[in-house]
Amino acid sequence: MFLFFSPFLFADSIDERLKEAEDYLTVKPSESYRILQQIAHSDKLTEKQQIEWHLLQMRASLPLGKLENLISSVEAIFKYKNTNGFADHVTTVTSALGIWLRRNNYLRDAEISFKCSYENAKNDRLRLILNNSLALLARQANDLPRAKSLFEYSARLAKATKNTNMMAVISNNQGLIALEEGKIKEAEQRFRIALEYYQSINKRAGNVRAGTYLLFTFVTQKELTNYQRLYLPTYQQAEAFPNPALNALLEWVNAYYLFINNNELSEEMRNSLEEQFLQVKDRREKALIIKHLAAPMGISLDLPPEPNNTARFEAPWFVEVKNCNFNAAG
Repeated sequence: MFLFFSPFLFADSIDERLKEAEDYLTVKPSESYRILQQIAHSDKLTEKQQIEWHLLQMRASLPLGKLENLISSVEAIFKYKNTNGFADHVTTVTSALGIWLRRNNYLRDAEISFKCSYENAKNDRLRLILNNSLALLARQANDLPRAKSLFEYSARLAKATKNTNMMAVISNNQGLIALEEGKIKEAEQRFRIALEYYQSINKRAGNVRAGTYLLFTFVTQKELTNYQRLYLPTYQQAEAFPNPALNALLEWVNAYYLFINNNELSEEMRNSLEEQFLQVKDRREKALIIKHLAAPMGISLDLPPEPNNTARFEAPWFVEVKNCNFNAAG
């Protein structure tokens, strides 16, 4: 008996794998990423599946800190800008691009990208996400009054629409501002709320992020019993969530916990912490480590200079984002 395999059978199989990758995005983005890499080089992907693949890689790469993969997928997806359905994904693509631009200090271009995303947003859920992104952008531009105002507005909208995920995200971001301002107790409360929300929807990436920052507040306030209760579940989830920058922060936090318990710091641990410090990309996070963890342990670290936030992003396809005139093809 001869078996003849139709291309449609391969297409169905790939659709199933893409759906599986999508299903893992919330609970285990590392598994989504692994699945996507397995089918990355298949020559059986249809045009529609290639677009879907890049959209999923963008979404999986963000919580894993794989920003190089995010921007490569954004660039790749613009090759399909004249295809049917591209306009349906404009908000997702330009929102992800805005995050990449913000994290690479192209602040003016990040705002352009977020505004284009906002113009194409089709519902309040997407507009809420973008309000949060604009608040983060204001924070990075050191415009804290605007950042706080946008976060407060977004928090009210999230609560009114019962968007638990965004309530968690916003509370976590408000905690970061409180932490920067030295309001440790307020930061603790914000991170507690964020963690409760994340746990209620079983969002592991959020659990690790809010849990790590909450541990930070516990250890700086020497609330050691609270620290001991939270550390193990946070560490275990972080092990399954390979985000180098976040894992580096967690190692610093736990090193400080060990230090204040026995006031000892081995040369091996010191060297490891200095290497982990290089994994932390956010300058504000580096400043928090230096002030609250490194200095008390007698570790001298240099804070990198303020980035040049006036740099402009250059790419031929970025003109499309500036124009923001995306119409459904066909």
